[in-house]
Amino acid sequence: MSATSMVPETAGGPTLATNSQIEYLISQTPPSLLRPMAFFVSWHGVLTLAYSGFPPALMELKQAINQTVDGLPSEYSGSKWPKTSLGALHDKARLTPEQFERLNVICREESAKLSQQADKQAVLVDQLTVVFYECRCLERRLLEHVVPLHPTAPLDLRQPEASELDRVRGVVSEADSPEYWFLASKDGSRESHYRSSNLGVTLVHDLAVLQGRPRARAAADYGSDLPGIVRSFRDRVEAELPGLYRWFNDSSLHSTVRALMG
Repeated sequence: MSATSMVPETAGGPTLATNSQIEYLISQTPPSLLRPMAFFVSWHGVLTLAYSGFPPALMELKQAINQTVDGLPSEYSGSKWPKTSLGALHDKARLTPEQFERLNVICREESAKLSQQADKQAVLVDQLTVVFYECRCLERRLLEHVVPLHPTAPLDLRQPEASELDRVRGVVSEADSPEYWFLASKDGSRESHYRSSNLGVTLVHDLAVLQGRPRARAAADYGSDLPGIVRSFRDRVEAELPGLYRWFNDSSLHSTVRALMG
């Protein structure tokens, strides 16, 4: 896919000659929505909010980056399905089978509050940020560059393709397998993995609604209910499994589109 197959540029808009390649591709992408699907215990016990899949606009952007930007690392499996990592086990913790089962129950029951039709839960993706980070959870950033998506394109309301929906459902359903506890309790990806110094560059959507920043297109109230739902999930985990998790700062919460370096 070439950049020219995305939203046509407007008069006076960016051109490849005047903008970096990735910035140009982002600027030609229409805004879209990420819709929360489920809370989920990922490998190593990381707690995540999984979205229903990348909408077509973001999938087309990812494909354009992969096809036109030379020298990128292979895409990591963790960014092939959209999610927000909320917290990690503390460094000395390992999930017991009983703790994992309790977390699974919490995830299922709290996920029941999520609706694919509720715009007040949906994440409006109207800008992306290139982040030069000092730690993997992005709580410490050395440099960031915000790039708005196409400023005049209408909101792209297309749902994720069936293959995208199936990909996320397949990942989330793994937690119901009797063998999954082994993956959820594996070593690695504890608090220090995310918060210790490690340099890299990534392309993300920062969750403005969870960071307390003003929302664009606020008239539609996109995502206004999401902070309360996430807070309820965290509070319940803390109440039933106190001290087990270290929660990432709200100001760092994001969904990764594509790692660029590191």
